[in-house]
Amino acid sequence: MKYYAIFFSVIILFSCAQKSEMETADQVQAKTMAPAAEGAKAQLASTPTHDIYSDGKTKLIKTVNYRFEVDNVKKNTEAIEVAVRKYPAYISSSEFHLENPVLENKMTVRVQSEFFYELLKEIDLQARFVNVREVKTHDVSKEFVDLESRLKTKREVEQRYMEILRKNAGTIDELLQAEDKIGDLHEEIEATISRINYLKDQVGYSTLNLEFYQTIVQELKAEEPITMGTKFKDALKFGWDGIVAATLALAYLWPLLVVGAGVLLFSRLRRRKNTQLQA
Repeated sequence: MKYYAIFFSVIILFSCAQKSEMETADQVQAKTMAPAAEGAKAQLASTPTHDIYSDGKTKLIKTVNYRFEVDNVKKNTEAIEVAVRKYPAYISSSEFHLENPVLENKMTVRVQSEFFYELLKEIDLQARFVNVREVKTHDVSKEFVDLESRLKTKREVEQRYMEILRKNAGTIDELLQAEDKIGDLHEEIEATISRINYLKDQVGYSTLNLEFYQTIVQELKAEEPITMGTKFKDALKFGWDGIVAATLALAYLWPLLVVGAGVLLFSRLRRRKNTQLQA
């Protein structure tokens, strides 16, 4: 019996050890897969889907003018802010207005153009009723080509005038004219570069002009039912108000009462004196 007990004890210990090793292996595998799963999820969220407002080739400036009604401006503003944080986007302006009974938030959002469609779909979920939803696209590909061509030409001309100045080729008047030309060309080059950078910003980030509002309903206090107790309370209040009004009236008229009393007293004394004289 002693040997049987030892044998069963060894088997039980071996089973427990094997189970512990399996649980440890499962835990290690779960910890190893968790970051990978989170990374895959983040990568999926950051990958843009097909944008139906762009062909992916032309340089488009995308703008949305969107006005809609919501249930609660404050809560829907917070929901839009959460949606903006999920993408390469930012809120450039947000302005609340209250013109009874309408509370409104005018918000401008800039979003990286690749994620324009995804963010717009999330904002669609906030609308209770849509007044205006206007999506505009403007193709500036041709303007880009023209600006870059002009920039290249102006730089070439500027370089030729710089060569004239470096070599001192020509008369003094010609050198002065070359300096003036270089100054004008430099200003034109800076303006062209500024325009190109502006277009790059407009193409790279789309603009969403949002106006969402709610109608504030003021709750009216329900009227109390008229009962006998209510009538009695109103009667007491009315009687007390009458006493107060009469007291105030006497307080305002006390000079007249004093004068009237004096006149009455004087009249009685005069009558009494006349009666005594006649007697």
